[in-house]
Amino acid sequence: MESLIVILVYAVVAAIAYGTRDRSVDSTTVSLCLTCVNAMITRGTSGEKRVACTYGGALRPVTFTVCECTGYCSNRNASKLVKIEGFVRDEGEVYAEVSIS
Repeated sequence: MESLIVILVYAVVAAIAYGTRDRSVDSTTVSLCLTCVNAMITRGTSGEKRVACTYGGALRPVTFTVCECTGYCSNRNASKLVKIEGFVRDEGEVYAEVSIS
């Protein structure tokens, strides 16, 4: 009896989630490249888009809708410069005074 109640509650929650989901963006037509930091996207005035991937240093045109990519890196998680402090020798130790006779 308890398992029937759990299944019923799960079905109601799933139905509500399905009914309230955002249908404005269709995942089959939106490329993953549009939110990737490695993508170079060129947009034209009449709505056309050209996408190229720069992952690995090469510029490769992408001519299909991408739904999964191993080189994907979100724009939100773009790498930041890191400043490492320390590990610097004192200048007195690096350069010794030399006299030429």
